[in-house]
Amino acid sequence: MKQIFVSCVCLLLSWPSSLEANQIQSGISGRVIGGNNAFSGQFPFVAAIQITTSDGRYFCGGTLISDDWILTAGQCVDGAILFTIQLGSTSLSKTDGNRVTLASSEYVLHPSYDPLTLQNDIALIQLRIPIEFTNYILPVHSLPTADLDSGNRVVVLGWGQTSDDDPDLSDDLKYVAVSVLTNVECQITYGNQITDEMLCVDGNYNEGTCNGDTGSPLVVVVALGNAQLVGVSSFISGNGCESTDPSGYTRVYPYVEWIKNVTNITL
Repeated sequence: MKQIFVSCVCLLLSWPSSLEANQIQSGISGRVIGGNNAFSGQFPFVAAIQITTSDGRYFCGGTLISDDWILTAGQCVDGAILFTIQLGSTSLSKTDGNRVTLASSEYVLHPSYDPLTLQNDIALIQLRIPIEFTNYILPVHSLPTADLDSGNRVVVLGWGQTSDDDPDLSDDLKYVAVSVLTNVECQITYGNQITDEMLCVDGNYNEGTCNGDTGSPLVVVVALGNAQLVGVSSFISGNGCESTDPSGYTRVYPYVEWIKNVTNITL
């Protein structure tokens, strides 16, 4: 049985900085391995989040679900003091007139979140004021109305590391298509650490998440600009990002009512 690794990425300076992996391994870190660069406006709901805590600065991804709420992983908000959030750009550092950067300190962590097992690894960040939508800043089209079947093709997104040897975040948003495994298949690797509220995905060879991808969305792409949010990046294997072990997510479907109750959105 492999150990799950919490993939938290520690940012030492600014957006494109060095990171440190955390361990199932927890996912405040995580990368997209084997991915392609997203083009501007392709995934207008993806958020880049720098988190300040009492002991450092960390990086996570997130998903805009309304004009004032972002969905991310529980480990990304646990102990947070300040969030610096970037929307509208696929680059972390290049000049981009579509980028909007804002700050918040308001969040709601799932009340049953367990940092040791990563159960209920889901949270919400509330923006201080509603953001104005553009062609490059839009909420995800929908939340799931049913659980995700195994074998479905889904898309992994994130700015995480692109190899175990390079500790830096990708400056460009990456994406790659992967397949959903059954939880029984995932338990072959991780054992009973995998619960019904988690899901695992597997790509060709070693495609998947890495350090820095935690909190980032897993989506079913219906059409250009139309995506359903089905997962939140949560953990990677203790064997490293480039191993062929599955990448782990929190399923969104079991938490839809909680999300709606907290945010009052009708998505």
